[in-house]
Amino acid sequence: MVNMQTNLKAVKRTAATMLSAMLLALSMPAVPADAASKGFYVSGTSIKDANGNTFVMRGVNIAHAWYSSYTSTSIKGAADNGANTVRVVVADGKKWSKTSKSDLQSIVNECKKNDLVCILEVHDATGSDSTSDLKAAVDYWIENKSVLQGNEKYVILNIANEWYGSWNGYSWAEGNKSAVKSIRNAGIDNMIMVDCAGWGQYPDSIKDYGKSVFNADSQKNTVFSIHMYEYAGGNSSTVKKNIDNALGIGVPVVIGEFGGQHTNGDVDEGTIMSYCTQKNVGYLGWSWKGNGSDLSYLDISNNWSGTSLTSWGNTLINGSNGIKKTSKKCSVFTGSSSSSNSSSSGNTSSSSSSSSSSSGDPYVSLFWGQSSAGAWGQPVSVMTTKNGGSFDASNIKKKGYFYVEYTNSNRNQIELILQSWSGGSGWAKVQAYEFGSANGHSYAKFSYNDCVNAFGTSNFSSYLDQVHVGCMKNSTTVYSVCYCYPN
Repeated sequence: MVNMQTNLKAVKRTAATMLSAMLLALSMPAVPADAASKGFYVSGTSIKDANGNTFVMRGVNIAHAWYSSYTSTSIKGAADNGANTVRVVVADGKKWSKTSKSDLQSIVNECKKNDLVCILEVHDATGSDSTSDLKAAVDYWIENKSVLQGNEKYVILNIANEWYGSWNGYSWAEGNKSAVKSIRNAGIDNMIMVDCAGWGQYPDSIKDYGKSVFNADSQKNTVFSIHMYEYAGGNSSTVKKNIDNALGIGVPVVIGEFGGQHTNGDVDEGTIMSYCTQKNVGYLGWSWKGNGSDLSYLDISNNWSGTSLTSWGNTLINGSNGIKKTSKKCSVFTGSSSSSNSSSSGNTSSSSSSSSSSSGDPYVSLFWGQSSAGAWGQPVSVMTTKNGGSFDASNIKKKGYFYVEYTNSNRNQIELILQSWSGGSGWAKVQAYEFGSANGHSYAKFSYNDCVNAFGTSNFSSYLDQVHVGCMKNSTTVYSVCYCYPN
């Protein structure tokens, strides 16, 4: 969004035999060690926090740059309404009054005090195609890197709001590749967020060129943001296509802004919230308060404290897939850590083992630990070795089967998801052919033939990019995932 004061305008197995292997697996980070230990990090299409737990953003945008005297009240109001994240507008001085280092620090402190993850974004480059405007934003972050350093657990860096207004993915990528490299070379280790081209509404820039931006990050710790207004989020099919295409490159995506309507048409906010819930994708509504009179329908709250919500705000916060029903506080504030950081992120040993799974058959381990997710989430996501992950898909052989051990109030509500962005079926769901009980948990088996039929090919080593365990309608905790070979 552009300056709200000028009427914002945006085209907007047995324990004994496996203990040593398991301990080794738990010590292996999913990303470079510094990034994983300091703060948020990328694991496939999931965002993990510093404790190794999946974090799904639910929150709002707050316009500090124009209403700085209300920032503290707005942050508290967002937290009181169930948000786990706020995205805060700041300025580098090129277009609006520069946000000082002390102001930045105060914003971060207020977010931490209210148990909110803080996304900081420079707004001056909004809609610009100029690399000098993007560089000014990068220089601002480097100048203020002392605020970011040491806060990697709490702060995500959204380099520049909606930089690159044109619908040109190549030039957007070239500029952002340079920006990401400069930020990393300056010693900034926070997770980076990059808005897509076209004032944030051209997600094909992510689909076509996003992986090159991700690979330019030496820490492989960049996520992407779509701003869903009338073009990127105008109807259900558009919303789903854009989210699926962005996730298809194997990197997390967030809906960094969206509303219920916009200048040139309606927005399907219901599908945005429901599909994000289904896909474990974060969303951040625009915006808390202060939109110009012609865009006042974008205000979430009637007052700065959030005690009186607008119609849009009531939908965003109290809707069936709204913030209050789907938001979960980041574990860096609750002190709860995953039983295994790297297990939770799918980074376990996958070498062949002579041991047996609970089914009694030899197996290759994809995951061993404990990881949970809510309805329609994926408690376990394991990247294949072709993408730098731990599981070698060539281990999927005829007559074998995937074995998942888990707890769920309805044991039938579990599925295996085979994901490809290399030519196989993009999001192939496999149903279990057998259920049972083992070690006080439920188990499910997924046959080789069912995997082939769902995935559309038996060439897993060439086309399988990631394996997920899906929860379907109920929350689920997963304890192990294996590929087994019958005796």
